[in-house]
Amino acid sequence: MCGIVGFNWQDRTLISRLTALLTHRGPEQEGYHVANGVSLGHRRLRIIDLSDNAKQPMYNEDGTVCVVFNGEIFNFQSFRSQLERCGHMFRSRSDTEVLVHGYEQWGMGLLQRIRGQFAFCILDAKDQCLVLARDHLGIKPLYFYSEGTRFIFGSELKVFFEADVPRKICQQALDYYVLFGNTPVGQSILESVKKLLPGSYLIYDLKTARIAEQGRYWQLRYSPDDSMTVEDASMAVRAGLSQAVYEQLISDVPLGAFLSGGLDSSSIVALMRPHVKELNTFSIKFDRPGYDESPYARIVSGLFNTVHHQIQFDASTVRELIEQLPYFYDEPFADPSMIPTCLVSRVARKHVTVALSGTGGDELFAGYPRHLQIGFLLRINHLPGLLKHLIDLLVSAINLAIGSDLLNKLRAFLGPKRADSVVYLTLFSYMFRNKTEWQMDLERFRWLKDCFCYDDTLTNVLNFDTNHYLSECLLTKEDRASMAVSLEARVPFLDLELVELAASIPSRFKISGLQKKYVLKKAVEGLLPRQIIYRRKQGFGVPLAQYLRQELRDLAFKEVFDDLDIRLYDRSILEQAWQQHQSGRSDYSRLFWSVIMFNRWFKRWMQ
Repeated sequence: MCGIVGFNWQDRTLISRLTALLTHRGPEQEGYHVANGVSLGHRRLRIIDLSDNAKQPMYNEDGTVCVVFNGEIFNFQSFRSQLERCGHMFRSRSDTEVLVHGYEQWGMGLLQRIRGQFAFCILDAKDQCLVLARDHLGIKPLYFYSEGTRFIFGSELKVFFEADVPRKICQQALDYYVLFGNTPVGQSILESVKKLLPGSYLIYDLKTARIAEQGRYWQLRYSPDDSMTVEDASMAVRAGLSQAVYEQLISDVPLGAFLSGGLDSSSIVALMRPHVKELNTFSIKFDRPGYDESPYARIVSGLFNTVHHQIQFDASTVRELIEQLPYFYDEPFADPSMIPTCLVSRVARKHVTVALSGTGGDELFAGYPRHLQIGFLLRINHLPGLLKHLIDLLVSAINLAIGSDLLNKLRAFLGPKRADSVVYLTLFSYMFRNKTEWQMDLERFRWLKDCFCYDDTLTNVLNFDTNHYLSECLLTKEDRASMAVSLEARVPFLDLELVELAASIPSRFKISGLQKKYVLKKAVEGLLPRQIIYRRKQGFGVPLAQYLRQELRDLAFKEVFDDLDIRLYDRSILEQAWQQHQSGRSDYSRLFWSVIMFNRWFKRWMQ
C-alpha cells in the first residue's frame, strides 16, 4: 500500500511536507511531480516489483499521463497482456503501470476493467485535468477539498490540517458519529473536506479550476436469482472465494493472514494454505474468557500447519494505544475493536508485509445477530399501538426485577410505528438504550433511507451494512490500523465478482431458520471442521465494560469529563450514565469510548 497527496498549484516545499505526513503508509520510497500546474506526492510500500522501475509518480512514454496510486490491481496481468498487444511499452512489472497505459487506451473506461483495492489520481496533461477514482467497495480511502480555486486530495485527513483548510466541524458528520461511532459516507468531520464515494470518480478541470464531473462508475445492485438452489449457491461461493484468495496472493514480499478462529478468517487461511509454503497467522488472546477466541485460532492453525503468532491483550494495551490512536485515526472513530486490530497488525508486520483478512463476510452473507433480530423487531413495529403499550408495561415491570440491558433496548421499539429504515438504524446504533434516553431524531438522516429500496428486509439491511458500516467503519478501522505500521491488508471477501455473486443469492440461503451465513457455511463444509463452522459468533469484541469499571476507571473518568470547547453530551447525562455503568446495572462502555475518542481527537487536531 501507499499514500498519495496532491493539489492544483506548484509548491515543492508544501508537497514534500504533506507527503511526509503519509510516511507510515509507504516508508520505503518517496516521489514527486511538480509541473503542469500541479504538485503530486507519493509514499511507497513495495509489494509488487521491488525495483526502482516501479517508483511513483509513474508516467507513460511521452509523459502526458502521470499517476499516483494507493492499492493493488489484482487482475493487472491480463490487462498488461492486452495493452502490450495494443503497442504499449512497459518499463516495470508493477500493477501501477497498467493504470497509466490503461487510461491512455480506454480513458475512463479503465474503471470498468480493473478489480482490486485502490485510490488513485491520474494527471492528464493533454486534457489538463486530474482524474480521481476509488475502488468499488471503498477499501482504500481518498479525501478531497475544493473551495474557490484550490483543490487538494489525499489518503488521510491529516494532510488537510497541514494544508491549512478551514477547521470547521461538519454538524451532520458529528451527529452521525454520535449515533454510529464514525463519520458518514461522502463526508468527513471537517465541513469543507469530502470523501470520494466508493465506486466513484471525480474529474477536476485545471483550466477552469473546478470539478468538471463527478459520478459513480459502479454501485452494488441486489438481484436475487430465484432459480438458484442452495447447492448451486454454495458451490459458486466456494469457487468464487477460492479464486479471490488465489488472486490476492500475488506479492513479491512475505504474506500471512489474520486468524481469529471465526468462520471468515478460518476460511481464508484454509484456502491460502495450498498456495503458501510457510503460512504465518496472527491472533489476539484476550484476558477475559468471554472475549477470547484464541483456542479456536489455535485449532485452525494446527489443522493447516501455520506458523502461528499470538499476542496477549489486556487493559494495559488500551492504556498504551489510547495516546496514539487519534493520530492514525485522524477523524473521530469509536469502534473499540480498533485497539486489537492495531495490535494484531503490529505483530503481523514483524513477520510479513501483506496480511489477508476475513473482513466482509458478515455483510455479504448475513452474519450479525441484528440480521436475525430485525425481522422480529419489524413485526413488533407493526403491532397496534395499544398492544405495544401493554407489552411495554410488561417488559418494564420485568426489567425492574432483573435490570437487563437487552430489555432496555427492546423498549426503544415499543413506541409509535416508524419506517423500517428507522427501526434498523435504531437497532444498529449503540446509542439507543431505551425509549427515553437521548432519542436523536433519525428522520434527519433521510439520505440513509436510500439503502432500504428493496422488497426484502434482509436485502435492505445488508445493503445498508455494505454501503455504510463496511466502508466507513470496518474498512476504515483496518486501513488505518494496518497502514500505521506499513502493513498491507487485503480482503478477499470483497473481490468484485464475489460481491456481485453474493448479491444474486436469495436471502433464504443467507439466513435459514436461525442459522446465519447459511450458504457460506455450506460452502466451506469439508474445508473446515464443524466446530469452527457452526460455533457461536463472538466477533472481535473488547472487554471494555469491565476495563472502564476496574483497570481504566480513573483514566476514563478524566477523559470523559474533561472540559472542551465542544461537548457531545450534557454533563448531567454523562454523570448519570457513569453511575449506572459503575454500579454494573448498565453497560455504557460504547458511549464513554465514543466520548474519549472524540475528546482525544479534538485535542490532537482542533486545539
